[in-house]
Amino acid sequence: MPVTQYYPIGSITLPSSWIALIAGFIVTYLFIRLYVGKVHGERVSNIFFNVIIIWKLSVVLTDFSMVIKNPLSILYFHGGTFGWILGLIVAGLLIIRQVYKEKWERKDQWALLLAFICWQGVYQIAMAFLNEGSHLAKSGTVLLFIAIFLLACWSERKKVNTVSELASVFVAVHFLVSALQGNVLNTAWITTIFIGLLMWAVERVSSQPISRREEIE
Repeated sequence: MPVTQYYPIGSITLPSSWIALIAGFIVTYLFIRLYVGKVHGERVSNIFFNVIIIWKLSVVLTDFSMVIKNPLSILYFHGGTFGWILGLIVAGLLIIRQVYKEKWERKDQWALLLAFICWQGVYQIAMAFLNEGSHLAKSGTVLLFIAIFLLACWSERKKVNTVSELASVFVAVHFLVSALQGNVLNTAWITTIFIGLLMWAVERVSSQPISRREEIE
């Protein structure tokens, strides 16, 4: 959903996207910690932290002159879409490195995918409630993201799909949501495409024989 509303919180005014983003992070961390365990909850929080830090610090690259003139501006601004994608790439590379080192099992892969789907689902549903839009777009967003989340939980429990297969369904569902919202090529959907590619890579790396991974290390 496009941002149409801004909300005052204390002495500052935040766009609805920031509120939805924070809500997504908090709900996802709590869900993964309760559903999978403390270790996976901390892993997810580290991923979110890495993305946000790179996103914020990337303003040095996108608006270097402003940062030089006013260093404190780094606290209030970010690197926009470029910085967000850069944060995703850096976090993704760190995840792949962690997969190599820790030899992730099926549980680890599904915990990561469930975290991504939960975060994107909470973000999109929050955006639907916080912003203006058609009833079709809002109801479609809520129903489709709830459906993909429930399907992911069911697939994880029944062991009927791989993470790459479910991630592909996730990308397709988000594409349909973006079409309903009237804005197919947006940062949120690009993020989901990245998630799909990342889960494919995680699955492939995890399936490597241990001896081969030890050679790489």
